[in-house]
Amino acid sequence: MNRALWIKAVLEGRRLGLSLALLLFVFQWLFVYLTSLIDLTALGFFLKTGIPAELEKLAGIPFALVATTHGRIAMAYVDPVILFAAVSWGVARGSDCVSGEIGRGTMEMLLAQPVRRLEILVSQATVTTLGAALLAVANWCGTAAGLATVPLDEPVLASQYIPGAINLFAMMFFVAGVSTLASSWDSYRWRTIGLVGAFYMIELVIKVFARMVDSLDWLMYATFLGAFEPQRLIVEADKATSLALKYNGTLLGLGLAAYVLAAVIFCRRDLPAPV
Repeated sequence: MNRALWIKAVLEGRRLGLSLALLLFVFQWLFVYLTSLIDLTALGFFLKTGIPAELEKLAGIPFALVATTHGRIAMAYVDPVILFAAVSWGVARGSDCVSGEIGRGTMEMLLAQPVRRLEILVSQATVTTLGAALLAVANWCGTAAGLATVPLDEPVLASQYIPGAINLFAMMFFVAGVSTLASSWDSYRWRTIGLVGAFYMIELVIKVFARMVDSLDWLMYATFLGAFEPQRLIVEADKATSLALKYNGTLLGLGLAAYVLAAVIFCRRDLPAPV
């Protein structure tokens, strides 16, 4: 039955995973192409004179770096399209782990088989994590394909973007863990998605305030997005190792803690009778 659980988890996530992987790959490739069409000299002048200096804080890196080919491509890793795809995967698969099965009425059928609750959660969590890794690799491959096929003003190595892809994976792992945690005590998937979506938006607002208001910079420790800084990991090569340990360690550690807590709750909770 364990094998059946793994196959079930793969089949349920394959369409969304492959679709998002294709989206990330194509988007990153197109982003490199669009970058090649921009006059970086004019962009640098515009960033220095046409945009208030306060907005530089939102970029996470100095505008002087954004005006370079290397830095401009790095900003793709925090583009709303990338964030939407990454969060969609984590929320969709995490919310389906428990509350999704209960809402569809399939949890009773699963538990009627000779399987433990922990096996159900582990199979879902593992496939979700592997899917997150696939998306991160597809995202980096799109960048690599663009760098290999699009003429640029200055040479840029694809290997420089690996830290950003790893940070993206760590963020997806955390979101999936939190979504699974919310799913572990709920019985309605739509409510789980709403709760996690609200949590993400609150965390995003906190990060914006922490960056824009100097006196509130301590709020960066109150949001998991404070550890999602792929553009910094890409452009600040001299600090990449220490930043990677700090950011990725935080996201992976908190995500793992969320999964463990979800397993405890799911294994001990009383499940509602099927309607």
